[in-house]
Amino acid sequence: MKKIITPIFVLIFTFVAFAQSASSDEAKTLFEKGEYLKGISILTKALNEPDPVLRAKALQTYADFYENLVGNTTYALSLYNDILRTSLPADNPIKIAAQKEISRLNSLKSQFKKEDALLKKIAANESISQAINSEQAKQLLSIINQKPNYYRLSEVYYRLGRSFLATENYHEAYLSLTKSLQMKPAINFYLPVSVYKDLAYSKWVRLTINSVSLIIIGGFLLAAIIAFYLSCPWRWFKLKHLYIFLITALVWLIVFAVSYKLLVSGKKLSDKMIGDISATEPYFISSLPGSPNRQVLLNLYIYSLVGLSIIFVFSIGTSRLKGRWTAISINTLFSITLFVTLTTIFYMQNCDQKSVFNSSGQNGILRYFEGDNYFVTFAIEPYVLTNPRAYPNLTLINVADVHLKEWIEKYNASASDANKPAQERK
Repeated sequence: MKKIITPIFVLIFTFVAFAQSASSDEAKTLFEKGEYLKGISILTKALNEPDPVLRAKALQTYADFYENLVGNTTYALSLYNDILRTSLPADNPIKIAAQKEISRLNSLKSQFKKEDALLKKIAANESISQAINSEQAKQLLSIINQKPNYYRLSEVYYRLGRSFLATENYHEAYLSLTKSLQMKPAINFYLPVSVYKDLAYSKWVRLTINSVSLIIIGGFLLAAIIAFYLSCPWRWFKLKHLYIFLITALVWLIVFAVSYKLLVSGKKLSDKMIGDISATEPYFISSLPGSPNRQVLLNLYIYSLVGLSIIFVFSIGTSRLKGRWTAISINTLFSITLFVTLTTIFYMQNCDQKSVFNSSGQNGILRYFEGDNYFVTFAIEPYVLTNPRAYPNLTLINVADVHLKEWIEKYNASASDANKPAQERK
């Protein structure tokens, strides 16, 4: 009988021990695969188990995760201390291992006390001052160069990336934040590294586009000046050529105004479109030159006029070339490339992150041809009070300010009428 019972007890004990370590091992496997939330979910359930061994193993895995993958040594230290508070005997291997980790982390804290104090100071005193952030960047770089074994180096790279962002060194910020994420792949459970990494990348790309576009424009301007000079204009340039440019600019103004009127004025928006562009009520739809974003329209005309001027100067320079079709081909290629570059600069400086693009078209290139950029202004009162007749489509239904509503109804009959029931408007 004993021969039968003993193997059964051994089997049961082995099964229980395996079940106790299964959750921790499964969580470790998930952490290695980068599936952090699933691993944390398994450990959270294990932490609520009454069995002290199972709970201690879960705490041990959790502490290891926060120390080696997250980089939050303070929380890891508290988890190791939680293991010591379990009901396991003092000579239990898990408790002994936890005590060793606590001693090691406390030793590191003592060894790098100065660096810890600097990180704490920087974290508590975030500043928008470029001078302060530049000084902080120097201090953080000093830690990286002089203390490569610092146990919180991933956090140093994070703070360095933030400092670089504040000083508009976007490429360096992106590299620093990427380094932080490489050192501690789960650091986002402690610090928002990915958020600032994506922000740095976005700003770096935008800055690069702006810089390259401006360099190209400078090259076009230089090419136009050189071509104009090589054509020896002092020999043949007369006042009539200047008149031609002025007439061309006037014609372009007329074309620009008519195109604007046809493409923009009187555009009707559905309730869905209003919701898509986050235009909160009361809202107005205006594309008139006196609207709040009229400066964008003015900038667009100025950009086009600059492009027209450069093309005019360049075309004069190439007019002396032998071969009519050669000159036409060069001017056409020059004009298209110039206006593409100018459009890019205009969009980046006036529309990017300042407007909302929305399109009724499907995915694909047609989506951009059928779409529009909307400039949403939330503080509308000053514009309505100074020029109420400029906003015939103003919605008054949810206007909380009684005096503002009375003002609009008094001086803007079309807006007042637009808010009446359909039967009354008839």
